[in-house]
Formats: sequence, C-alpha cells, structure tokens
Amino acid sequence: MLKILCQQSEKDVAGIIIIYYRVMDYDLCRIDYFISGITYPDTLKILPSQGQKLEQKVVVGDKTGVLQCLTIRDEEPVIQFKTLPGKPITAVQLTSTNGTQPDKIFAASGNEVKGYTKKGKVFFSIETALSEPVTSMCVFGGDLILCSGRTITFYRDSKEHQSYVCKDRVLDMAAFIAPNNAKVRLLLLIAHKGAGILENGHLVAHIAISSGPSRLATPPVAQVAEIKCFYGAADGSVGIITYEETTLSSNCLVEGRGLGSVVCLGWFYSNANLHLAVGRNDGSVQLYLIDVENLHLKPRLKFTYFSGEPVTSVVGGCVGTDEGELLVATFSGRIFALRSKFLIAGSVTKASHENLAARRSKLEIEIVRLEKQTANEREKYQRNSRSLQAGLSTPPLLDIEHKMSGATREGWQEVDITSAVPLDMLFIYCSKKLKLLTDSAAVLSVCSSQDSASDLLATVRCQAGTRRIWLRLRVASTNSTVLESTRVLIYALPTGAPRVARLLSIKLPALPYYSQHEEFDENNDHSIKSWCQLHVTGGFSVAEMTFWLSDILPGDLPRPASNVAFLRVHSLLGTKLYCQYQRGSAVFKSNNISTVSSVRSIISNCSIDKRIRVEISCDIPDDCCLKSFKLIENIISIAYEKKNQVTLAKALDLLELDTKAINAEKPVLCKEYYTVLKNSESEILQSNFDELIDIVVQWYLDWRSLSVNGNNTVDQSNKLCTLLKDYKLDDVTKVLSELTEFNHTCE
Repeated sequence: MLKILCQQSEKDVAGIIIIYYRVMDYDLCRIDYFISGITYPDTLKILPSQGQKLEQKVVVGDKTGVLQCLTIRDEEPVIQFKTLPGKPITAVQLTSTNGTQPDKIFAASGNEVKGYTKKGKVFFSIETALSEPVTSMCVFGGDLILCSGRTITFYRDSKEHQSYVCKDRVLDMAAFIAPNNAKVRLLLLIAHKGAGILENGHLVAHIAISSGPSRLATPPVAQVAEIKCFYGAADGSVGIITYEETTLSSNCLVEGRGLGSVVCLGWFYSNANLHLAVGRNDGSVQLYLIDVENLHLKPRLKFTYFSGEPVTSVVGGCVGTDEGELLVATFSGRIFALRSKFLIAGSVTKASHENLAARRSKLEIEIVRLEKQTANEREKYQRNSRSLQAGLSTPPLLDIEHKMSGATREGWQEVDITSAVPLDMLFIYCSKKLKLLTDSAAVLSVCSSQDSASDLLATVRCQAGTRRIWLRLRVASTNSTVLESTRVLIYALPTGAPRVARLLSIKLPALPYYSQHEEFDENNDHSIKSWCQLHVTGGFSVAEMTFWLSDILPGDLPRPASNVAFLRVHSLLGTKLYCQYQRGSAVFKSNNISTVSSVRSIISNCSIDKRIRVEISCDIPDDCCLKSFKLIENIISIAYEKKNQVTLAKALDLLELDTKAINAEKPVLCKEYYTVLKNSESEILQSNFDELIDIVVQWYLDWRSLSVNGNNTVDQSNKLCTLLKDYKLDDVTKVLSELTEFNHTCE
C-alpha cells in the first residue's frame, strides 16, 4: 500500500521535523514501498543498475528466512524473485564475479550461506560448522569470510581455510586488500575492546575506543588497499578509523550528545555530494555531508528524519525514480524511501486517471481478500475452541527485543523495548521497591501495594502506534551496598488480537555502576598493587564463575575460556574493578573497598546455593579508604555545588517571578541567581551529594568489617557523616589518616 506523506499540511507534521526541514538544506519526504518481515541490521541492499536502465533492484532478507528481490514501477513493488521461508536471514552481501559491478547476492541464515543470481537461481551453497548465526560476511573472489560470535572463519573454494577466535564478540568487519599482495586484511570491531586489524590469522594492530563502535562503513571513494572506515558507536557518536604504516588510529567526528545508538550506516549521493547516512536505535535517520578530499574533517548535518521505530538499514540509490533517494528499512520490516518533495509531486501529477483507478481497484481487491482471510481464520479458531477433541491452542509469540544498559551517573538503568506491533500496556512487577521513569509517549501509574510495602506493581499505558518505549529503573535501597541482584518482570500487551502478553524477565545487577569497559595491562600498571584484593579458590568452573558475576556486573561478560580477565570502571566514582579467574581460582582487585565487600558476599551466597566449597581471603591495605576518598574529592566538591544550586533554584521558584521582572533592564536578581534560575529552566538540576556521603561512610564500615580492629565503628561513622554533610573535606581527610595510623599501630 502506497502512502505519500508530503501531502500533509504543516500542522499535521511534528514540530521537531518542521524545525529540521527549515534549518537543514534538504527537503525530503517519505514514501512507503512495501512491508517485509522483521529485519536485522544491514540486510537491505540495492543492486547497481545495468546498461541504460537507471532504476535499481532492491534486495531484502527478513527474520522469516525470506529473501526477495524487487523493483519499483509506477510506485508499486514488482517481485523479481522470492525464496521460501526458513531460518532468519542475519546478513546479506553483494559481490561481483567479473570484477566490475556487484551482480551476485549472498545471504546467511543460521550457519548456512547461499549465493543467488539476480534472477533468483542458487549457484552457491555451503553449510558451515559454526555454532552461532552468521552476523557479518565478506566475499572476495573465491574467498568467503564469515563472522559468527567471537570467531572469524575464512573459506576458500567452499573449504575452511583458517579461523581466528577473538577475546569477545565481533560486532562488524570490513575487508581490504593488502598493498602489493593478494592477501586480505580485516578491520574488526570487537565488543568492549575497540578495533583491530587481522592479517594472516594474526591480530597485528589494536586500538581501544571508549565510545563502543558497533557498525562500519567503507567510503566508496577510498582505494581498495587503503584502510579508512567510518564507524558508528553505541553512545551515538560517529568517527573514522585509519590504518597507516602499522599504526591503527581513530578520531571521533560527531559527538553522541544523547543521540540513539548507531544501528546501521550507508552512503547516499545527492547534489553531486557524498553523504553518510546514519540509522539509529531511536528511529532517527541522519545525513552528514562528507568532504571527499579530506575524510577526517567534521561532517556537516544536512537532514534528519524520525521514523518512530529503530532503523536497521539505510542505503542510497535510484529505486523508484531516475534521481537519487535514500532507502530505509525499520525493525518491523517497513521499507520506505526519502526522496525530494518535488519528485513525489511530479510522480503524482504524471500519473494518469487510468493508473490511479487501477491502483485503487487493486487495493480494494486486496482489502477484500484480507477481510475474507481474517474471517476464515477467526471461524477456524472458534471452531477448534468449541471442539471436544483434545488439543492445545498456542498464540503466536510477540516479536519483541529489549536491551539493558548499565547505570548512568545518576544511577538509572535504562531498558529499551522494541516491538514489531504497536503496544498497548506494560505491566511491571518487582519484589523490591523500585524507582521508575518512562518517556513522554506513555503514562506511568504505580499501584499501591497490597501484600507488603517492599514490592512494586506498576502499569505503563502507551500512546497509539507506540512500537518503541524505554524504562528507567533504579533500586530504592536505603543501604548503598546491595548484596544481590533484582529480578524485574515486564508483561508487554499489544493493541491487536489475540490479547496475549509477552513476558520479559530483566535482572538488575548488584553493582550497576560498573558499566564502562577499559583496556588494562596488569604488568604495566603498578598502582594495582595497592588495591584491595579478594582471592577465591574452590571447586567451581569458569562457566559457574561467569554466571555468578552476571548477578554482580551489568552488560555482557566475556565468554568462558581457560583464563578470563577484564576491567570495569565505575561510571560515577571512576573506581575500577579487575577480574581474573580460571577453573578453581579467581582474583578480584579494586580501589573501592565496598566493591570487594559486595563481591565477597555475593560469591559466598552463590557458592552456598550451589553447594560448592570455596575458600575466600582478603588483602585490605590500611590506607585504602584515604586513597579512595582523595580520588573522588573533586567529584564531591562538584556535587556539593550542584546541591546548593538545587536548593537555591527551589527557593527562587517560590518567589514566582514573572518573565518581565527577570528580563527587565534593571533586573531583580543578581547575576549568580539569574544564572541558576536559567539553568534550572533549561535542564533538570539533580545532585548526588547525599549518595556520595553514604558511599564514603560505607567505605569506612566495610573497611572496619574486613580489617582486624572493628571497635568504635558507630561513633567514627557518625563523625564522618557529620563532617561530610558540613562539607569539611580537610577534616575528613585528617580523620581517615588518623584511623589509618591507629589501625596500623594496633597491628
């Protein structure tokens, strides 16, 4: 069904889109082509035109395993070929067999890869021994390179040639030809590790990128042997990676600034200029103008469009017209184009009355067919439900994906829920008290507790057509140290029939702040020797230790191996946690004593539940609290100033000053008060000063509980709390120094 959205009046278009249309240089409008099944990232491709024809063919693979090739004629999709359903298609790649333009289609479903011609004939098929689905692939002549989980596998003449196992999941890859050599170089994006260059089965270069790059796009103007690649990151930023003379470097070109994570990248030519198309998880599509002469220059934002659901593929070409347009695929399978408004208006005026009448008749016939099919299915279901024969009715499972992010500086963990069908309501239950927030597209209602005051039951009613919604969760605990993970149950109810909810089970880890990953070399970092250490030995395996740590740390953990080592960073304090474990032995090191205490308690509880005998020992330096306090002293100062601003802003709000009094030539407020009031209007002022006080006091309590001398704990902790609330940081440092010396003397 064809929808031309440019004919709407300005009042019907969202205000934010109107602003972008006026500010940006391009005036593009949406035109829907067709709907496929649920799509995975980068499974939409455009075949290059052949001969005198400018119109190009579209290839798309979906979750149902259907690969279809289509052309657009008179704004209507015409199927060239369509495969039968099967395993979900997770990767689609175009390649050339004669060294010119790509004319062959490769599709990966599960652990199988098939090659198709433009007419749909299968000319290549291989079933690999990979245990995970193929997420990315490259084809070079007779070489096939597949990415599956942590494994990169090379196939030559349909036989496995060599493979390489990375330390973590490989998110994306790009292939390049080595200069003066027929060998292939691979640029890899490794989860939580950054980027690396793989050559001859060896990782020859590596660089850590803190933004978390997830997608690659090779510029079409770059040389074959030149390794220059744009990347999109999980924090929304866009940058470039280069490899020159054995040196791998990266440069961030566009900051994230709260934008959605990048899901896909593509290229689009418009006005004889090259643009980088960026598709994001929040449903936005952006076009950045690229300087072809200097790719390292900051690209300029030229256009933004919001689709309302995550974008999985963006690619430019000439599909419906002779002019360029940007083809976009969404999570639910909607394929639409962003083209010039004048092209859409011209195509409508050129259409004859006979063609419009034929389209209307075709749509009417399709509506009648769908109504008849719906009535038959409803009658069949009712007949089976009234039957006396034993049977089981299973409603279809809702296609819903959810992602959980680590805690931010404010302590909130965000759950991003994406559905293929519109959602009506969410029911949320937790056995513990939670603080809950949601976006403006929903109404949150927290129900009063019936059984006890320690649980949570809430409902979220979504607006019409909502396919994506986020929730922010935070455990409402009076104690800064949480000794177990928290399970949250979310029931997602769709708007349409059958009214069957989908259950999402989400686990909030005990230490949600440790969400940042960092490269670490224990041999070159001598400061780790003064950290608190926890040693665990016993009859546990690597997989069991990884499962225990999933209750402690957020995000994905490294796959079980013979020896696992990684480093996490506290997003608020900047303290670090180093984990290294193998079968029967584990070592945890941190410059945060409360972290070591929490890990100790949780591992002890998990081992008791599994009935595994373990021995736990701690090595706690006397000056650990003092060093940690000096590390976050600047953070406490900033939080204290923020707290004063919040208090002042609340007091100024009580004055109820009008706009004229604030903006008058003789202002009523002084410059400092005026700045605070303006900041409170533009952003929500929040301070975590009280939380930092609880953290420092808990450090002292944990230090006393893990050390030999634990007397006089209450008096000293109250004294510390009073000094911190009065913002007497020098006195706090003096008290911690005296306690350190006293403890050292007692030993």
